Amino acid sequence: MRQIRRYKDEDCQACAVVLKEAFSGEPWRENWSVDLAGARIQELMCSPLSMGYVYVEDDKIIGAAFGRRCTYLHGVEFFIDELFVSPPVQRTGIGSSLLKFMADDLWEMGFVDIVLNTEREYPSEMFYLKNGFRHRPKMVFLAKDLQEDD
Repeated sequence: MRQIRRYKDEDCQACAVVLKEAFSGEPWRENWSVDLAGARIQELMCSPLSMGYVYVEDDKIIGAAFGRRCTYLHGVEFFIDELFVSPPVQRTGIGSSLLKFMADDLWEMGFVDIVLNTEREYPSEMFYLKNGFRHRPKMVFLAKDLQEDD
């Protein structure tokens, strides 16, 4: 049985395992431990403005998304911090189904859009474009390494 639902605190460990698996392979090759992934999820979900969704199949979480409510001039946005699907079932429509469920749920709650950052020219960029997201030409993502000498 398949179900998409809101995240519950007791989902953290199962989501941490999927996050670790999802980001260990290409193209990310990130070395997450389950404990570190769990800490990240707990941090993402610790605010009263945090929201998460899980995709469950046969009582097992195989995908998840985490983000937060952000009020802006034109209305309330949902900022996706993480979205991931277990590698054996990637490219089977689970991520798209998760996004669709989220969008419908967020719309019902009065949100006006969903925003996110992702790596340019990674499969994730094409995934989001395929699912109706678009580039915002006036926006740029910046970062500062705190160990750099100024």
